[in-house]
Parts: sequence; C-alpha cells; structure tokens
Amino acid sequence: MVCTCQGEQAHHQHQQLVYPSKLGVRTKVDEPLSASQAIEVLQAGNRRFVQGDVKAGGLGPDKRRALASHGQRPVATVIGCADSRCPVEQLFDARPGDIFVLRNAGNTCTHAEGSMVGSVEYSVLNLETKMILVLGHTGCGAVMAATKLFMERHIEATCQKDAQESTDQSTEVSKSEQPPQPGSCKSRSTLLGLLDALVPVAELACVELGGGSIEEIAAHAVKVNVWPTINFLLSYSLIIREKVASGEVELQGAIYDMSSGAVEFLGQSPKQAQLLNSDAHVVPSMQA
Repeated sequence: MVCTCQGEQAHHQHQQLVYPSKLGVRTKVDEPLSASQAIEVLQAGNRRFVQGDVKAGGLGPDKRRALASHGQRPVATVIGCADSRCPVEQLFDARPGDIFVLRNAGNTCTHAEGSMVGSVEYSVLNLETKMILVLGHTGCGAVMAATKLFMERHIEATCQKDAQESTDQSTEVSKSEQPPQPGSCKSRSTLLGLLDALVPVAELACVELGGGSIEEIAAHAVKVNVWPTINFLLSYSLIIREKVASGEVELQGAIYDMSSGAVEFLGQSPKQAQLLNSDAHVVPSMQA
C-alpha cells in the first residue's frame, strides 16, 4: 500500500509539471499562465509526444467532477485544422481542460468568421488564456486543393481561354434550358467557397517561391496560410488587439509535421505592429 501511494503521489507531482494544476486538471482555481509559460508547456508536451513518452492519460471520475464543478483554465487557445490526423490535444500531450481548441478545414477564419473570432475573444476574456496559437500542418488537404484550384485557374488565364468563353457565350442557350455546368452557380458548393478563400494563399506561396510544382507550392502555402488567420484576428478584434498591444496576450503561428510529430513554432506575424493600428471592432459578416 505504501508503494502504491508513493507511486500515485509521484504521478500527481509529475502531472503538476506537465500542465500545472492544483486539482490534477486545469480549473479556475489555477492561475492563468503567461504566454511564455504557455509556450514552454506546449513545447514540452510536443516533445513528449514525439518521443512517445506521453503522460496525459485519461480522466478518472474525480478529475471529471473537478472540471465540471470548478470550470476551465486552459493554458492556451489553439486554432487547428480539422484533419483527423492532427489531434491538437494529443500532439501536445494534453488532457481535457488543458487547451481551448478551435478546428476547421485549413485552420482559417475565412468562413464562420464570427464563430472563430468570437470564440477566441471568449477564451481571452473569460478563460484568461494568454497564448493564441494558429497551428497549420504538413500535407493539409484544404491547402492542397486550393493550390490545385489556383494552378488550374492560372493555366486557364495563361492559355487565354477568356476569348473562347466569350465565343461560347454568344451561342449558348438560356440557363433554364441547359444542365448546370462545373463552376456555375447551380453546381457551386460550400466547399468550393472555402477553397476559393484559400486560393490567395496559394498564389502568394507561388509568388514567394517564384513558381514550382503543385506539391512544392502547397507545401509552402501551409506555412503562408498561418499568417492570414492571425492577421484576421488582429484586424477585426479590438479585444485581441488591446490585449496584444499591452503585452498580456501573444499570437503565434506554428506548423505540425505529420511525419515526425514535431511542432515548429514560427513566432508572431510580420504584420502585427501594422495591424495593431486597425480600427475594426467586428468581423465583416457581422457589420451592419
């Protein structure tokens, strides 16, 4: 019995060092971590994940009750991709209560922008997270699809298909008499709308590389794509701008390598200083 108790005590002490907590899980009885402390905790968690030495484990009934009764005090807010191969909590060796996670395809704010920005503002104001991390990943399907779309359109423009389309339009029957064509309003999908919003990322990646294959451009676009999300948060949230300007909160980018498991931390947006002068208070879709 003594050995068992000592083992449990050692495990609890180790857990305290993993994601610091007074009740064994992060609740509102814990103090918020600073941005630098949060990054250290996330980096340490990712190192454990890469090494296969994860400590998070599951939650027993007492820990679940603690979270339910005492609320949450996550160490950071992470905007990640919805890709099932990139589970944010696992790759940072975290448990429920440790990280406030938002996910969608492409880790972007281009659609459902109010939900994303509002959720981040909630985490900053109510949960007092000091680190906001936008996490992209290698092999992102959304970025690859957007890159292919960009390349297709680029090739079409290069081949001067506009002239041919103009000729076709002069002889086409009315829209009501023909079936929907690819790219027409009737065949347009919400997914295509999402990819459309990511095309400028692929275009910028292509410009920065000076050209390249689809694979090369998409690989670079994954990193480029981190910055628009950070820049969007700074552009349209007064709450976040004020917290960042005061030094209380930090926004950083990162890339998860699916093959190695390692997270590369990229630091702050190059445009942060400029965007702190923005005067927008609400995202475009919610403006009157």
